[in-house]
Parts: sequence; structure tokens; C-alpha cells
Amino acid sequence: MNEIQSAKGVAMRPPTYRSVDPCGYDMPDGMPHLSKGRKQCTAITAAVVLVIALGIACIVDSYHKINEGYVGIYFRHGAIQERVSAPGVHLMRPFIDDYVEVKIRPETHRMDPVRAITKDGIENTFKEINVITTVMKDKLIFMAKKFGRDFKKSLVYDRVKEDLRIFCANHTIDEVYNTMFLDIVAHVKENVGSSISRLGEDGIEILNLVIPKPEIPADIAKNYKQVKVQWTEQLVATQQQKTEKIKKDTELIKAVADAERQKAVLEITIQERIIEKEGAKNVSLINNEIKKDAENNEADIAKYKLEKEAEANDALYTDKYIKLNLAKSLSNNTKFYFSGQQSELGSLFNRILGN
Repeated sequence: MNEIQSAKGVAMRPPTYRSVDPCGYDMPDGMPHLSKGRKQCTAITAAVVLVIALGIACIVDSYHKINEGYVGIYFRHGAIQERVSAPGVHLMRPFIDDYVEVKIRPETHRMDPVRAITKDGIENTFKEINVITTVMKDKLIFMAKKFGRDFKKSLVYDRVKEDLRIFCANHTIDEVYNTMFLDIVAHVKENVGSSISRLGEDGIEILNLVIPKPEIPADIAKNYKQVKVQWTEQLVATQQQKTEKIKKDTELIKAVADAERQKAVLEITIQERIIEKEGAKNVSLINNEIKKDAENNEADIAKYKLEKEAEANDALYTDKYIKLNLAKSLSNNTKFYFSGQQSELGSLFNRILGN
């Protein structure tokens, strides 16, 4: 080694050091190379770190969480497994298995615009078609195996497009846009439901289907607008006719009601008059009866009086009484002229006096 010269000019050797490696082995002086023990220690440390890292990686890869409203389906080397996991935390085989979340709660999907040609060759476009579907959990694996993870596209959305185009192909633009538009949803929903039953074993339920009116060519839309204006005018005219008819009917009903009311009032007035006349007649009859009874009573009284007077006269006017009164009457007269007993006065005296 190189010598170091001191301040006094004396040559000095540099100091030597003995190093010890981390594993406890002495290192030769001035030799920086690694020993065999140090290599073993490093290898063990690296292996432990690798095992720990591998374990952490396995845990991280196997740990997964399924959110509420979803279920998990699993793939092993790309093949779908029969396992279906519910919402929550789960583990799977690390680096071998993979999972996919599938929504089973009701889901709203807005389809892309659908172009269709009608029976009379008019192109129309259906936009903003909304489909609400829900998935049956027990049929999920079957549909995923048969139609892939995007099974709704094959079983629902493509079928809606197909049935909508078939419906348009079998009907004219007037039927599609006007007269039979309200039948489209029921027709498409029924056919898509049949396809799901046949192909997907009722694994998907269509909760709601909304198909807005299609967009049609501008010139045809203008014609429909004019027709709609005329139809609106007809509705207004019809409504006016109905209003006028209702007014006339109301006036007729009012007139009939007034006539009926007047008739009822007249009947009541006539009835009152009849009752009044009958009352007057009854009063007259009663008065006549009273008068008749009174006259009969008076007649009976007079008759009774006369009878009593007659009876009294019969009892009073005896022969002696008559002769006495005659004598008294004759005594007041000083002169009597008669021509014997054969005359009328003489014969009367003879009868009265009994001579």
C-alpha cells in the first residue's frame, strides 16, 4: 500500500480495518467482496419478502365486493362457473378466477334510434325507446352461458328492434303513425315476451316499454298537420253543434217545464174552484136542509097549534055554549026581520035553538 509521509518526514503505513458482515462473518482486510453467509442471508430475506408480497397479492386479487342490486358471476380461465354471489364481500381463487357484476334490480335502458320501413315504403325513425327490465337470479347463469354477459341485448333490445320493424313492414304509414300507433307497444311487448320465454326460459321480465311516435318525412308530417288542423276544425264545429243542440234542448226542457208548471198551477186553480163550488153547493144544500127543517118545524108547530085549537074548539063550542052566545048576540039587536019559520033565517034559528 502507499506510504503516507508525516510532517517530520518519516514514512508511515496507512491503518488497516477488519470488517464484519451483517451475518457475523469477518471480512478480510481491504476485501469488499461478499462472503457465502452473506449471500444466504440475502436469499432468505428476499424469499420472505417475496412470500409476503405474494400473499398480499393473492388476498388483494381474491377479495372483491358485490354492490346492492347486483349479483356476481364467476369465470375460471374464461369459463363461466355455476357460482352466483349475493351482495356483500366475497373471496375467490386469486389469479385464476374473475368475476363480473350483473344488475338484477329493475333497469331502465334507452335504446338507439330504430329505423323502419312501412308497408307503403315510407321510412320512419323511432327515437328514445325506453325499456325497463329485471333479471331472474335463478336463470342468470343459463342466459350468460347461452348469450354471453350482454344477454339483454340479444334477448330484449334486438328483439324490440326486430318486432318493431316487422310491425312497420306489415302496416302503412297512416296505421303506424295514426290509427294503430297505440297498438304498437302491446304488440311488440307480447312478441318480445314470447321470444324471452322461448329462448331465455323467462329469465327476463319486461316491466315497461315506451315507444314514442316515430319521426316521419317532413312533407308527410306537413300533410298530417294540415289534416290535424282540419280535424280540429271539425271537432270545433261538431262541438259547436253539440253546444247549440244542448242549448235548444235546454230551452225546450225549460219551456216544457214552464208549461208543466203552468198546467200544474191551472190544475190547482181549477181544483180550488171546484172545491170552492162544491163547498158552496154543500153550504146551499145544508142551508136548504136547515131551512126545510125549519119550515117543517114551523108547519108542524102550526099544525100542532091548529090541532090543539081544534081540539080546544071541539071542547069549547058545545051546543049550549053556541046557543048561549047566539042568544047574547041576538039580545044586542033590537030588530029582526024574518018571514016565519020557513025562511032561511028562521030555519037557521030552529037548527041552532033546537026548535
